[in-house]
Amino acid sequence: MKKLLFICLFFSFFLGISQEKKINFDKEIDYKIMDKNKFDGFLKTYTSKSGEFLTKITIKNLPVYFFTDKIGTSSVGLEMNNRLEGSDILNSSMYYGFNNYSYLSDDKKEYRLESKKMDTKETILGIPCSHYLLNFKQKDSDERKESFKVCIDDHSSYNNVPVLSGLINFFDKNTKIKSSGLKGLILKGGPEKTYDTEYFVASSMKDSKDFVYFDHLKTMMKQQRKQDSIMLAHQKEEEDMVTDTVAYADSSFVEIDSTTALASPTHYVQVDSYIPNYVSEYKKIQSDASDLAINNTINKNLLKGIPKHCKNFEAEIPSFNHKGLKGHLKNYVGQMCDMYLTQSDNHSVGIKITLDEIRREVLYLNEIQEKLDQSDKKKLNNYLKNLD
Repeated sequence: MKKLLFICLFFSFFLGISQEKKINFDKEIDYKIMDKNKFDGFLKTYTSKSGEFLTKITIKNLPVYFFTDKIGTSSVGLEMNNRLEGSDILNSSMYYGFNNYSYLSDDKKEYRLESKKMDTKETILGIPCSHYLLNFKQKDSDERKESFKVCIDDHSSYNNVPVLSGLINFFDKNTKIKSSGLKGLILKGGPEKTYDTEYFVASSMKDSKDFVYFDHLKTMMKQQRKQDSIMLAHQKEEEDMVTDTVAYADSSFVEIDSTTALASPTHYVQVDSYIPNYVSEYKKIQSDASDLAINNTINKNLLKGIPKHCKNFEAEIPSFNHKGLKGHLKNYVGQMCDMYLTQSDNHSVGIKITLDEIRREVLYLNEIQEKLDQSDKKKLNNYLKNLD
């Protein structure tokens, strides 16, 4: 018990001194996910030349984020002020369907990622890439997983191969993938046998000025502590057959005894209370309608919590004589709809960014009134007045 107390004190100490840093991304890459040549979803990744990636993917109708760097891959949530926080959503039974804790087992099969360059190439977004065959070979065994085929720009200064292996490690809890040293920018990938019909492929690539604040080490320590807590609770269940173990294991901290100071929530409030200094940039923002969360929400259950006009707002926005007004109005309404999605605990809306966008568009709509002809002014005001 003393050893356990020491471990918790050790983690708490490092959580207290760890610091968030600003991570700047250079590129924003969108990928389409195709299933039997039909669109089946999307994946977006923000990447930096220093090897840090923020990946957004839709899983079971919910958009979630993953952060990857040299120390691994973690599921994260995008909070206010461009701040990332660790997320436990993908560890829950709603995703894995577990009624036990086998996914925490240390008895994992270790696979080595072997790559073989093929003689074929293709061009994606005007970028030539070479085909590689990836095999996952089990250590000290001839056992292999299904081969995976990728098209890689192996001359790129960006290397997102760790994202692929990191996501495999994350979702296959009983498998540990070691990288082969292959480097480059993956532009397309899919199972070898169905590469032409089931795949993901880069659909757009552009420069990015996006950034986040994040302390990955602190997040990984928290997640490890969470898993250790669940393991302890599981052991208690086996020993005592306690009926409330599931609820106990789901807590983010195991209370060692009633006197320990570690059980005080005040400590964690102090650790997590950091936000960056506010910088007024909302007037300079350049919006991108493709980033609206409402456009990417395919979970119909979330639609019950938003205004009716959000479900088809793009088609219902009127046309105007004034050039540019429709685009600003569309962005304003879309950003407002995004804010309603934040009622969900698992939303993917960047709250500060969305608020900045709304402020900028409100300013625009107020200032443009004097420049509109009577027809446009009437249509604009009627539209805004009749939004439910």
